[in-house]
Amino acid sequence: MPYYREMDLQLIEYLKSFLNEERFDRMIEVLNRRTEYLTIVLEDIHYSQNASSIIRHCDAFGIQNLSVIENRNRFKLKNHAVRGTMKWVNLRSFNELKHNSTQAVETLRSEGYRIVATSPREGGTALRDFDLGKGKTALFFGNERDGLSAEILENADEYLHIPMEGFVESLNISASCAIILQQMSDNLRSSDIPWTLDERKRNEILIEWMKGSIKKIDNIIAAYGN
Repeated sequence: MPYYREMDLQLIEYLKSFLNEERFDRMIEVLNRRTEYLTIVLEDIHYSQNASSIIRHCDAFGIQNLSVIENRNRFKLKNHAVRGTMKWVNLRSFNELKHNSTQAVETLRSEGYRIVATSPREGGTALRDFDLGKGKTALFFGNERDGLSAEILENADEYLHIPMEGFVESLNISASCAIILQQMSDNLRSSDIPWTLDERKRNEILIEWMKGSIKKIDNIIAAYGN
């Protein structure tokens, strides 16, 4: 048994004694439906209610990782209830450089993701026709007023849009994200694509979730170390 796996399993077993069985079983159930095959990237989101809603969408549809690009706007959450949801979703921020959007694209591409810009621009792929089998997908959503920056649009590998049947040309970013994630997550889970987390990643997340659910966790971890 690899050393890291043995250490993780020992810590999980120790922490499990501080949780009720129903809580632990629920964590396992949710983790088994989590994926990193799809990830969301938000660029310069302005309204906190949209940021909060998208975090809830990620959790609801089993998306483990959310990245935010902060060039002009800081990523803000609307209320304490949503801040609680954050403990179930991994958040990564790109906010330290002059060109944070470029850094986000380069980082995700280096991790094997296709850079997919959600945009109504001509030549994009309709949601119903999007091929998840081509590889891991990072879905970029832009600012509520201006959409994605030219920097993202020029460096995207593909473009994705939701077909509109009425007079409106676009939807609110939160609504768009929910529709896309619902469709893609359903398609992904009904496919033969290997979308689940590997054991090491699943154990890492489980440990963090357990720590976040146990009172006086610092004292408990200190006792474990002794």
